[in-house]
Amino acid sequence: MKNILPLLLLAIVSFCVLHSGCAQADVNFEWLPRGRPFRLTFADPREIRMGLDFEGDSKLVAAVGNYFSLFEVTPGANDTSWRMDFGIEGAGYFGLRQADSRFPLETADGLIGLYLEACSGPWQAQIRYTHISAHLADGSSGVPIPYSREFTEYRFAYAPNSNFQVYSGIGLIINSVPQVPPWSVQVGSEYFFPKVLEHVTPFVAMDVKIKQETTYNPSVNAQIGIALNNPPEAYRSFRLFYEFYTGADYRGQFYNFPLTTHSLGIEMQI
Repeated sequence: MKNILPLLLLAIVSFCVLHSGCAQADVNFEWLPRGRPFRLTFADPREIRMGLDFEGDSKLVAAVGNYFSLFEVTPGANDTSWRMDFGIEGAGYFGLRQADSRFPLETADGLIGLYLEACSGPWQAQIRYTHISAHLADGSSGVPIPYSREFTEYRFAYAPNSNFQVYSGIGLIINSVPQVPPWSVQVGSEYFFPKVLEHVTPFVAMDVKIKQETTYNPSVNAQIGIALNNPPEAYRSFRLFYEFYTGADYRGQFYNFPLTTHSLGIEMQI
């Protein structure tokens, strides 16, 4: 976390200089744009998201996150052939278990990061710098360990239309407690089928990761469900789905343990 604030300040200063240069060039600069160029990869368990997963063993996983694009560069006022955004994102991931009529909090993972993204036609690219830490809460009987990561991700995607996306990337851990091998690779995709009713669109999604930090590889997360109240971009819809995960535990306190879950989830547009 100690490295992210200087990077944020450097990025803001750099883009302020870029903004001055844009006034003299044939490009458009916009503060606080809506959306972001790289679509959210919602089958990734650690993507920025707003949702709930109800697991079959009386557990609940809640994700509360959002992003905020600070500025955007495009070719010009009437040219949308490419777009580049810089922004900040953050999320909290909370694991709870049912105890009678209560849901004691067991784990809490927090993420904050910066992103630089661009798209041109169907092609998308993303660079992320992220800090994440993980903690056991008072509803857990586990033994806590120190856990902190700073890492970068470099991802590319192909999205020829609003119904399909395929992506891949690599990750590199820059600093970690405890120390772990740094490299990871990721691939995934989402596909929305034609509507079966006016506001109901079936979809499938999958994310696969291989990480050096754990011996439980690959980690696979698969979703099948429906998107409701379908806007022009189906991936922005409210979604209901069945989810299957197997691989390394995505909760930081248990990162080197195996995990297999079946759950029902809901996810909101952000």
